[in-house]
Amino acid sequence: MTKKKRTDTPEYQWEQALLDAYYDHSWRDVLEPLAEQFERWKLGELDHEQISNAIHRTHKATQRVYTFFGEKREFLLRAIPLNHDWFQTWVKANPPPQGYDPDFIH
Repeated sequence: MTKKKRTDTPEYQWEQALLDAYYDHSWRDVLEPLAEQFERWKLGELDHEQISNAIHRTHKATQRVYTFFGEKREFLLRAIPLNHDWFQTWVKANPPPQGYDPDFIH
């Protein structure tokens, strides 16, 4: 059995900030293009079929995000850094607590 981390530690809080930031990034990545498509639809640049297709594509993408974030915390902490560009930018602005050196940063 794995030992549960205390939620009041700087390490846990840093990990949670990483999860929260990537959660926000993932949803924005999926939903912002749809918001742009709706604006174009409202301006008359897209017809009903085009906006319907955009909604359908977004729905499929939201299912992937929902499924991904349904995974266990430890899986997410190892998977998020695989989005190397996003992770490196985030970790540069949000370095881990002193003395905390998870192997997934390298």
